[in-house]
Amino acid sequence: MKHKYSYIVIEDVELQRENLIELLNTRLGLELLDSFENAEDAYNFLANEDNPRPDLIFLDIEMPGASGFNLLDAARSFCLSAKVIITTAFAEYAIKGYEYNISGYLLKPIEHEKLNHAIDKAIGSLQNSENEGPPQVKGHILIKEKGKWVKVDYDEILYCEGANVDVKVVTLTTAYLTRDRVKNMVKLLPGEAFMRIHDSFIINLDYVKSFAGNYTFVELSHQPGGPLHELRIGPKYRDAFRERMKERWRE
Repeated sequence: MKHKYSYIVIEDVELQRENLIELLNTRLGLELLDSFENAEDAYNFLANEDNPRPDLIFLDIEMPGASGFNLLDAARSFCLSAKVIITTAFAEYAIKGYEYNISGYLLKPIEHEKLNHAIDKAIGSLQNSENEGPPQVKGHILIKEKGKWVKVDYDEILYCEGANVDVKVVTLTTAYLTRDRVKNMVKLLPGEAFMRIHDSFIINLDYVKSFAGNYTFVELSHQPGGPLHELRIGPKYRDAFRERMKERWRE
């Protein structure tokens, strides 16, 4: 379990930004990485692989230029495990905010007690993730094979391989061949667990066992000492794969 949790603050009003940081400084278990007055600067920080990953993001919504939601969309692959606490003067964004699975929604002026409650909730979720490892995504897809529909749970799928108009869905125990295309299959699978790594391959990131130092291939396995499935990583997917794995396997 971590002794300190790092955070960044994105707030365009200087006084409000300073006041929030002052409140956060009263928590001994938090460490400020940086603060930003706009979404663009925050995005550049998150996109730079040399910068540390924040555990918590305190995010305003309405800012000059890109909004807080624009930042969450653009930086999704850079901060998969970070917990987001929205700080805004507008209550009407609450429903949309929770579509992004945020940890807290605080209205300005921010009350210290509510801020602490949101932080406690976010840190509790982070600690659960540390203890349990990567979560298995629940749900399923329906695959049509040989004239019948087959229900396949997400956490059964190792990878999908496309060839022309067919997709082979390789599971922990068997494989199914369905008439479809990889680009359509990507839309059916949850992005938090699955990723396209090649024009022909989609993988379940929960089953990554190892990958090449130059990000040219990845090995999947669903059990210790079990067989490895080695798949190529396409050149145009390597940067995105590197970022995803740095986030999942960060120290």
